Amino acid sequence: MFGDIVGNLISKRLGRNKRARVDPKLPVVGQLFDLLPIGIYVCDASGLIIYHNRQAVKLWGRSPNLNDPTDRFCGSYRMYHLDGGPIAHPDCPMAEVLRTGISVRDREIVIEHSDGSRGVALVNIDAFKDESGKVIGAVNCFQDVTERKRSERQIATLAGEAEHRVKNILATVQATVSLSQSDSTDGLKQAIEGRINALAKVHALFVQSRWAGAELSSIATQELAPYLRDGKPRLRIDGPALVLEPKTAQAIAVTLHELATNAAKYGALSVAKGRVEVTWSLAANDKLILTWTEKRGPTVKKPTHQGFGTRVMERLIRDQHKGDLRLDWRAKGLACEIILPV
Repeated sequence: MFGDIVGNLISKRLGRNKRARVDPKLPVVGQLFDLLPIGIYVCDASGLIIYHNRQAVKLWGRSPNLNDPTDRFCGSYRMYHLDGGPIAHPDCPMAEVLRTGISVRDREIVIEHSDGSRGVALVNIDAFKDESGKVIGAVNCFQDVTERKRSERQIATLAGEAEHRVKNILATVQATVSLSQSDSTDGLKQAIEGRINALAKVHALFVQSRWAGAELSSIATQELAPYLRDGKPRLRIDGPALVLEPKTAQAIAVTLHELATNAAKYGALSVAKGRVEVTWSLAANDKLILTWTEKRGPTVKKPTHQGFGTRVMERLIRDQHKGDLRLDWRAKGLACEIILPV
């Protein structure tokens, strides 16, 4: 049906077939074509554009004159392959179909407007032939798939980022597990679960920010929330608003988890009157200075050997992020200073 209509349109415009039945409803059909969300244009055998609808003009970014020798084969300003190679008008898909008579299906080309903006079009072209099989013209139905191509690129980018993030997560989990030890199976399980849970919570913050990172105050609040008792002011969290990129946020989350776990077992969070302060600032050299200070807890003694929690923190801060970790085992409470480039 569509081919008959366009074939009749060609006959009417060219006036070559005096015996062709010209449908009086063709002007109405042209109005119908103008309502379609796809571009449609028709060329005669020599490539002259003898019809185009409104969507074609929109996709081209210009309105070529009909039967104008300066606009052959296509009304676009310029065309390119997806790889960026230019397409001359005599080599475009429409010219190819007019030469060979072979249809083009679902070919993607880049259309450039006179202002330099570009879009991607999905092209489908059919030739029209007379009774002897000679090509007398062709119709091109093309649609804008720029957003779809952009979405495909975004999906590919996100897939690559997801793969990268998963590798980072697994590397962090692997380091956490390898550095976790305990005198009992249950103790080992608890240590690993706690560290992985810290990673899970910070990743929930990444989802909220669409993987832009995590706000430092939110990380600290999440890790210390279990130690709030009856709403009593045992904690102080203070510092400027700062969003940490995912890898740095993971390191801070696990480090705060280790400090909180140690404080709950041996330090300020092990007694009702104990207090913990977490503060941070940004130095002039774009480095984060985070301080953990314990007060009013039991008397603290410096350990005789390095604990596994300390090894985890050092691995994350010093080895993976080239930062610095300073532990001060003061009698009145542990103080820890973390310095990280941000």
